Amino acid sequence: MNTIGERIYNLRKQHNMSQGELADKLDVSRQTISKWENDSSIPEIDKIIRLCEILKVSSDYILRGITEKGEERNPTVIKE
Repeated sequence: MNTIGERIYNLRKQHNMSQGELADKLDVSRQTISKWENDSSIPEIDKIIRLCEILKVSSDYILRGITEKGEERNPTVIKE
């Protein structure tokens, strides 16, 4: 099972975003994104909520790596 940081990294890459672009959308520094992706720190709840909106996934996927069906696999895309 991968970590929160690995999931954030993979989702960011899937959305073709740089760390700087994601940081701008979240109003944090690029270094903060780097720390999250390297599992040196974890995002605060308000940032997790915003990450889910930006990256179009459920909070269960970001936090636990599971889909809405309870499976461990690719991220669950939130339908708009």
